Amino acid sequence: MGNPLTAPVDYLGAIGQAKRVAEKVADTAPLKQAIQMFHVSEDRLPKDLNELVKSGYLPALPKAPYRTKFQYDPKTGDVKVVPAE
Repeated sequence: MGNPLTAPVDYLGAIGQAKRVAEKVADTAPLKQAIQMFHVSEDRLPKDLNELVKSGYLPALPKAPYRTKFQYDPKTGDVKVVPAE
């Protein structure tokens, strides 16, 4: 249980953190869907995310949240948001 005096600040911090996590998850949803559609149609995973645009599965790559980038694993088809270096 938290400190009653800092509860409002703790709550706002938790809300901000949840919002950042939700934005990152939401941003990968179109990519994951396009990867699945590519995989079903082409019977393989895309070599990189740009192949989704070149093949017409996405009009353009979505922009990653501030100070992050998309990390794609062509072996598994997994895409996630990671801190930009």
